[in-house]
Amino acid sequence: MRIQFSVGQKWRNNDAIFGPFFGEVIEISDHGQQGAVLITDDRGNVLDTFRGSAAAFQASGEWLIDE
Repeated sequence: MRIQFSVGQKWRNNDAIFGPFFGEVIEISDHGQQGAVLITDDRGNVLDTFRGSAAAFQASGEWLIDE
């Protein structure tokens, strides 16, 4: 299954030590294959922005689509 980004898509990473992290896709390119994801903590503080492929993002830290 190919992973694709869509603007507004939510992702979640439940880290055993640091707690939950949240990602929201803020832009896409290449028909959703590439994009930018804003990463925040559980207080809404912006921690980082990931830019790259959807498959690499999912593999980069156990990220799952938050449905």
